[in-house]
Amino acid sequence: MPDAEPRSRRPAGQTRALMLEVAVARVKAEGLQLDYANIELEDLIRAAGVPRSTVFRIWPDRAAFVADLVRALFEADPGFETGFDAETLGFIEHAVTGGAEAASSPEEQQAALREVLRATVAHNMAAVEDTVAWRVYRTMSAALSSGDAVPGGDEIRALLSEIVGRYLDRMAELYRVLNAAFGLRMRSGLDERDLAIAVMATIDGMGDHRRINPVMIDGPRTVSLGVEGPRDWHLAGIAISGIHTAFTERIET
Repeated sequence: MPDAEPRSRRPAGQTRALMLEVAVARVKAEGLQLDYANIELEDLIRAAGVPRSTVFRIWPDRAAFVADLVRALFEADPGFETGFDAETLGFIEHAVTGGAEAASSPEEQQAALREVLRATVAHNMAAVEDTVAWRVYRTMSAALSSGDAVPGGDEIRALLSEIVGRYLDRMAELYRVLNAAFGLRMRSGLDERDLAIAVMATIDGMGDHRRINPVMIDGPRTVSLGVEGPRDWHLAGIAISGIHTAFTERIET
């Protein structure tokens, strides 16, 4: 059956945008299933009101569409280009402009840095679970590591590698800013991207276990790590503070 006249006049760019808009809204509401069962092109075509023939010229199969959808989901996340949500970035900016400058000794600088790590990690562990991009990333990475055949698996793997690479680059730049503000540098043989990889792996692992047993991961630990005395820490914050300490050293003046 030929497309209705209004649909046949719709430009390909508009068709593409409408299809992705409808699919993004569906994933936000339902999540993304491992086999993409909730991403049926025919269903999305009806919901978007676009020409079927144009859709299949843009995406020859569902796997090609899902690859574009995954990219669109990440780019629709307001924290994707910055690496953190706005509130977490606020903690970091306050630390750089306030805590680091106010500290009068290396010990106070270390305490100020620990405080920003304590606050940002605890907030970010909760905030990241609410983002569609993070949930899609975990779903797709779990599917790729399961050993089962994933439709469009090679394309999805390449896309996730690209997205993670862009994220790590942004995080590395953020650690450069933090290290400079607190008088630190990376230890010989390591760079800020190595630090970003180690932190990302810690957050990924904690996030996986958090979904199984939230209390085990999220329960606060009251720990004294320095001159600031006992503080309530998220377990991930303690781990990342330790990673940062191991990866960096003070610049001697």
